[in-house]
Parts: sequence; structure tokens; C-alpha cells
Amino acid sequence: MSAENPEQGFSFTDKRRVDPETGQVRQPQAGSGDTGAAEPSEAQEQAQAAAAEGRLDSDGPEVATGGEPAAETDPAAQAAGQAAGTAQPEAPAASGAEADDGALDPENVSPANDTEAELLDHLKRINAEYAAYRMRSQREQDRAKEAGVASVVEALFPVLDEVRLARENGDVEGPFDTHVTKLFDTLAKLGVTQYGEVGEEFDANIHEALMQQPSDEVETPTVFLVMQPGYMLGERVLRAARVGVQAPAD
Repeated sequence: MSAENPEQGFSFTDKRRVDPETGQVRQPQAGSGDTGAAEPSEAQEQAQAAAAEGRLDSDGPEVATGGEPAAETDPAAQAAGQAAGTAQPEAPAASGAEADDGALDPENVSPANDTEAELLDHLKRINAEYAAYRMRSQREQDRAKEAGVASVVEALFPVLDEVRLARENGDVEGPFDTHVTKLFDTLAKLGVTQYGEVGEEFDANIHEALMQQPSDEVETPTVFLVMQPGYMLGERVLRAARVGVQAPAD
């Protein structure tokens, strides 16, 4: 090439809309005569919208296409919503407390207390009746037992009289005397006692005087002869002792 027509250097225009080094969208140059000037503006809007969506996905809640915010996915926001939901049933709880306060109304409690007092009084009467029944039953049992023993002893009176006479005459000896002793010991265990001895003071409540004679040796009526001994069951006289009495001489 000659000096008049020097060789032109190679040059190109970078029309990429996104800077490969910074990753940002390039702004169109003012006064550019490119026929596609309208197209870069639309592409720029799309790129900016895409970048904005990326930032929203990473920094905040997603925005729906219709312009309305989407459902919150933040855990803190969900916890706040749950707390608000659990706090709502406080009103029914208050109504329940009011119901409890109404249950403590004296008008509502008085009938229950009256019923309890009536039942308690009824229970006390039943306990008193039961205690009286037990005492009455025990007395009846004791009387029945005493009557049974008395009937047996009364049936043995003839045998006991003969045994006594035989012992006084010395006819009860050896093994037979042992059996007689056991017989009277058994009667004593049942509460039966024999009484009537010479020298006792006469008592019309427990003695039956079959004969009486005056005597200067006594100052009060005194038993001097025992025809049949008497028997007692506890304090009950089964048979009065039949005796002879000496009375003081006038």
C-alpha cells in the first residue's frame, strides 16, 4: 500500500447486551443509528425482570405474576401466624370461666349442701340404729346362753343333790371323786356357783327357811342346817338354798 492510501486497521463493535466481565446489562448508547434500537430496549426489560426475579427469590418472598404477594414461606412468619391462631380461642375460655363462676353461685350450691346434710343425717341415724341393733343382739345372745345353762343346771339338780350327800357321807372316793370334782369345776366355768353353808347369815333373797327355832347363841337369824344347797348363775338365783334358821330369843 502507498502512503496516500494507508491500510485501515481492523475494528469491531461489541453489541452484546450483557457485559461478559461484570454480568450487568449494558445501557444503549445515545444517538446510536442501529436499526435494532427498539429491540435492545425490550431485551433489556426482559433481562432486568429476570434479574429482579432472581433477587426476589433469594432475598424475600416470591411475588406472583398478578402483582399479589404469594404465600409466606418464612418460618418466623409461620410461627407468628400459628401463635396468632392459638391465641384466638381465649374468648371461649373466658366464657368457660364465667360458667365456673356461675357454678359457685350460692343458689346452685345450697341444694347440693342440703342434700349432703340430709344424707349425712340419714347415715348417722343408720349407724345409731345399727349400734343399737348390735347391742340388742348381744344382750339377746347372752340371755339365750344364760337360759341354756340354767336349763341344764336345773335338770342336774337331783344329781347334784345326791352327789353332795354321797360326798358328805364319805361314799365318793377314788376315781369317782375326781369326776365329781371335774363336774363342779365345769359348772364353775359356766358361771354356776353353789352356796349354802352352816353359819351363814340368813338372807330371804337367796335362802328358803324350811324351819326356824329360837337360840340364845345368835344375835341375827343364822343358818344352822342346810337341807339343799342353792345355786346361782352369775347374780341370778337358780334355786334358793333350803335351810333351817336359828333366830335370837326374845
